[in-house]
Amino acid sequence: MTISTPSQTAKVSTLDILWAFYQSQSKRVRKAFLKRIEEEETEMKTKAQQAIVKDSLTRAFDELYSGKVHHDARKLFAK
Repeated sequence: MTISTPSQTAKVSTLDILWAFYQSQSKRVRKAFLKRIEEEETEMKTKAQQAIVKDSLTRAFDELYSGKVHHDARKLFAK
């Protein structure tokens, strides 16, 4: 008679696997990786800011062309 016990499988998150892989790399590779992440974050922030400016300018020109010009800039954000 064979008795089997349920096997225990350890669940490891993807983040833990990536972290272990990152730690196993040389210092040069880790620095390059961090530089790339920082560049990507900067690019994402820049794109978000550009979208905000574009949205703001679009709204301003729409108001200008529709005749809803605000001559006093202090009143632009008044509710």
